[in-house]
Amino acid sequence: MVLRGLRRLSGRFFINPLTRTAMVTFLWAHRHEVLRWGRSLWEHLARRDLDPAAAVRTAKVLFAIAGDERFRDAKQLRRVTMIDGIVNLEADEWWSLLPSLVLRVRSVDGVREVLVNGVRNGGPILPAQEAASAPAPAR
Repeated sequence: MVLRGLRRLSGRFFINPLTRTAMVTFLWAHRHEVLRWGRSLWEHLARRDLDPAAAVRTAKVLFAIAGDERFRDAKQLRRVTMIDGIVNLEADEWWSLLPSLVLRVRSVDGVREVLVNGVRNGGPILPAQEAASAPAPAR
């Protein structure tokens, strides 16, 4: 009898099939953003950085990126890492919105510097006007 009562209190009881379908659909539609947050926060925890202030700064950077529709589900941005105020963006270097993303991240409180793929000044970051007319990289 007690086990039957516990089973009813479990999460499966409260989530009906329609809600589960809606949640899965939402997660699939925003999978790039969900994975970016997951990778970034997992890396933060894997470093054993348990400082709540550092976690809040990392979340502020991720929220600033997610708050702009241009960057929200961008496949070109893979991971965001913040260590001691230095943000490393793992992204496609020839992404046309990369300069705008760097400016957006620099505007977040607590960010001292922004690196792109571990390179200071972001490597081949072009101004937005030049990026649109730049030739595609040879692969």
